Amino acid sequence: MSSQPARLDISVVPGDGADAQAVAEGARQLRRELLELDVDAVDVPRVADAPPGSRGADAAALGALVVTIAQSQLLPSVLDAVRSWLSASRQRSVKLELGGDVLELGGVSSDEQRRLTDEWLRRHQVP
Repeated sequence: MSSQPARLDISVVPGDGADAQAVAEGARQLRRELLELDVDAVDVPRVADAPPGSRGADAAALGALVVTIAQSQLLPSVLDAVRSWLSASRQRSVKLELGGDVLELGGVSSDEQRRLTDEWLRRHQVP
């Protein structure tokens, strides 16, 4: 990560049978946990208006968060919060994207999640 604030995109991935409301509630819970950290912001991107006659926004759009992090040392704390949130339910999964580098977590053991996040973090450490 550079000295510029970084944008971390987080998507709560809808599980089998998950409806839009469940995904949106999961994203709200995760957002509350992330706001407890010293990140600059945790925003919910504006969901485009649904076309007339449709049933509203899709679940993936409702599960999107954008985290702004000015201090690179906060990235491990953000990932710890995401992993903690994931541990509350086996059906949960997330996709994180930072600078085009994507990390998907969910449905794997906590040891495997730790290994994947450690590897991903190494790619984003300040030299």
